[in-house]
Amino acid sequence: MELNKDRYETGLVKLQETATQVAIIEEEVKIKQVEAQAKKVEAEAFAEVVGAEKAKVQIESDKANIEADKCSIIKKDVTEKKTSTEADLEAAGPLVEQAKAALKGI
Repeated sequence: MELNKDRYETGLVKLQETATQVAIIEEEVKIKQVEAQAKKVEAEAFAEVVGAEKAKVQIESDKANIEADKCSIIKKDVTEKKTSTEADLEAAGPLVEQAKAALKGI
């Protein structure tokens, strides 16, 4: 009977200790939940800012791509004009030489 009483008392003490530990853990969990919620709100606000900045970057990137396309067209036109001008100049070379020769003969 004494053995049962000791077991009962030991079990009761362990239950009380466990209940105390559970209460402490529950309080810690509540604190962590509040902290987690605050971090979640912070993260959502940050994500919103990042999203807005990403949208701005996309707009600027689109503008830059449009300008790059325009520059590409201009470069193509300039290259074509340069080629044409060089061809005209090359074709005019012999005529200039003939004109110089004709002037020397005068």
